[in-house]
Amino acid sequence: MTGNLLIDSLISLAAIALMVALAWVFFRDPPGPVTEDAAAERLAFDEPDFRPVSWLIDGQGRAAMAEGAGGDIALVSRLGGDLVTRRFPAAAVRAAEEGGALVIRPNDPGSRRLVIAAPGAAEWARKLGPTEAK
Repeated sequence: MTGNLLIDSLISLAAIALMVALAWVFFRDPPGPVTEDAAAERLAFDEPDFRPVSWLIDGQGRAAMAEGAGGDIALVSRLGGDLVTRRFPAAAVRAAEEGGALVIRPNDPGSRRLVIAAPGAAEWARKLGPTEAK
């Protein structure tokens, strides 16, 4: 570039700021809510052998949970602009009902805590077995 460290650094920082600004302008639209249709489509793609029997859909569109025919649990949630899925045996999910919402804490250290505020959260917390206090 110019050979001057300060000027080269400023040019690099300006280029990075321009790229961040362009990404913000073009990709700032928030993703849509997680619906049963979107969650079922993503589960069919990621877990083709999973057959949902019952659903718990978050009222704010943050996540969905499905119970499979074999007793497994599948979580579908937003991560950035995409949907991600996690499948667990029911015993691998710690659940608690807090203020009308189901709070999921998978035993997997790579998983994050999910809150699903929906009617029936208490029933799902009982169904998932031992609960844990916050």
